[in-house]
Amino acid sequence: MYPPLPSEQLRRRQLAEHEAVGEVVWGDDIDPSIARRVKAALFEMSNAAERVFQSADRHRSINAASGPDTIGTEQALAGDGSSAERLDAVGAAVHAMFRLEKNDDEEVDVSGWNRQYEAPRYQAAEFAELVNDILLGSRVDWAYTEGYFQPRGNTVLHEQLVKPATILLGSDPKFTSASDGLQLAITRLSDGSTDAAITDAASAVQEFFRALDVGGNSISDQLNAAANKGIISAVDRKLLQPIIAWVNADRSERGNAHHHRDGDVSRSDAWLMIHVASALIVRLSGQEPREILAASEARLEAERRRREEEAAAAFATRNSDTPVVWQSPYDDEMPF
Repeated sequence: MYPPLPSEQLRRRQLAEHEAVGEVVWGDDIDPSIARRVKAALFEMSNAAERVFQSADRHRSINAASGPDTIGTEQALAGDGSSAERLDAVGAAVHAMFRLEKNDDEEVDVSGWNRQYEAPRYQAAEFAELVNDILLGSRVDWAYTEGYFQPRGNTVLHEQLVKPATILLGSDPKFTSASDGLQLAITRLSDGSTDAAITDAASAVQEFFRALDVGGNSISDQLNAAANKGIISAVDRKLLQPIIAWVNADRSERGNAHHHRDGDVSRSDAWLMIHVASALIVRLSGQEPREILAASEARLEAERRRREEEAAAAFATRNSDTPVVWQSPYDDEMPF
């Protein structure tokens, strides 16, 4: 679409040379040059940039950390404000492009004095692709994928671990406590309460064991009890023992039962615990992730068909109660 020009190729080559002898560093920082490139891409991909800025501003006033006090999206994409504000502005602009592409059909005045109008243009998918490429080339650890602006690399883990675990727990009332724990862990993470997220994710594993009628004062005790009850095999127990030991240690060291200073427990720490807890739950269930997802899709399809059948039956009942008025083919004339 827009191949890198020589200066960008040189910059990326220098970055690759640096990474070849040092550590590959991914981060959350959006420096002003990145923001300005995103803004230029936005003007290229839409003839209604002001509407994108306005929609993004509303989004950020509700869901940005600084709320209504945040600087404007256009200003942030010009390079102003903090790195966090610029990162929010990039994410909100991408979401706004998709939202407006779907919902906005009001013509745009493209000429000023001559009053010439044309349909609004939002090349949302192309814009998101270009933004992702800009961020990837700058080793910014965020990308737009699956309808969300999220940390890069979470997608496969989400599909194979977190999503199946949450669906599994949410599909059976006996897992309600475990489901609440895992969902709370994800919510706490989104709120920035990383230490609490670690504690809640570990608690979800404990509650899952309890739902299987496996007691114990710790997850290690529950693992042993599960093996004694034949819920898991001796091989499973040996395989899971070091993972369970890590979960216990991580909760003890990083969970919110202990006092931590801001920044001591990173998002990566919390994400790792959530992924490990999800993997344990799926593994202990004895089901494959694809089986869990397929069963969920089948339930949703069955529910959809049931609703359609109920609607059709209700429609037929209403029509059967309507009196039929027979009309003569002769209108008002007598047929004899």
